[in-house]
Amino acid sequence: MTKLLLIRSADDVRSAVAAASAFLVYRRQRFAEAREADEALGIWLRRELDADLLAWPWLDREVGAGMSMVSPGTSGVGIRESFSSSGLWTLCWIDGTILRTAHSATERRRTILDSFSCTTSASRSSSATETFFPVFAAADAVESIKATMSELEDRYPQMIGGTWFVDDRGRGIVPAQEAHR
Repeated sequence: MTKLLLIRSADDVRSAVAAASAFLVYRRQRFAEAREADEALGIWLRRELDADLLAWPWLDREVGAGMSMVSPGTSGVGIRESFSSSGLWTLCWIDGTILRTAHSATERRRTILDSFSCTTSASRSSSATETFFPVFAAADAVESIKATMSELEDRYPQMIGGTWFVDDRGRGIVPAQEAHR
């Protein structure tokens, strides 16, 4: 499964990431999950946090360029589990056919961002900007991360935040500048 950390406000990012990271480290120590089932792909600043998450429209990759919308649980994506703290942040485990058939984290991240773009443009005003901060695996090479960030910023210019994070299994999600300490 893939994880997303949803945070209500930019003011809460530091404390929310620290708290969610502590929870992730605790969970990883207590439950043996395969690394493939424990992938964090991003942090999404979203004022409404987890409102209407189960009703997200997701893209059906099999339809192709027509970008047909599907409901969660069919060939799309749905929330399998979530954990929230004080209404400040929610950690969601999402799963679905289009994520399981994707060949890489980069492809899964694009699928999610394409879905967010459709959701944001369809149901939100342009003044309600939502920001996505990519999260990469600790084993990813810095050059590869920078190339992916550049591609994401070009493809989703209104959505990608100026920084990225690393998911370290022992420390949780950490800002890029703290990843190699």
